[in-house]
Amino acid sequence: MTDERWQAVDQAWTALLTGAERATGAQSGEWLLRDLHLRSWLLEHVGPGAGVALLDPAAVLERALAAMPMSVQEAARSAPRWRELDRERMLALRMIRRLLAPVRPLALLLEDHPRWSEVQEWERLAGDLP
Repeated sequence: MTDERWQAVDQAWTALLTGAERATGAQSGEWLLRDLHLRSWLLEHVGPGAGVALLDPAAVLERALAAMPMSVQEAARSAPRWRELDRERMLALRMIRRLLAPVRPLALLLEDHPRWSEVQEWERLAGDLP
């Protein structure tokens, strides 16, 4: 597809997500996760596209990191004992794992990104997350 078509797809996808979130609410980050997973899948199968926001791997990384519900340090303290925590805290830890999932397959595209080391910090905790 041409860049112009990809930009049109990007605009349509953004409008769909905006409308869905407006109609149903944030749904505990469900719309963000759907967006990240679609972008990740497209990047894996189509590759990055200069000037096409939908095909920008940096957007997946940056949006996932921005949505982390707590700091790495706080997660490191909580993750090993997640079974003892209240439900809200458990769900926050689970969200970290869910946010990392669409970033992980893009490692080769993102390894030179200035914030990749932050993803690696989060990944070190992944084994302890619910």
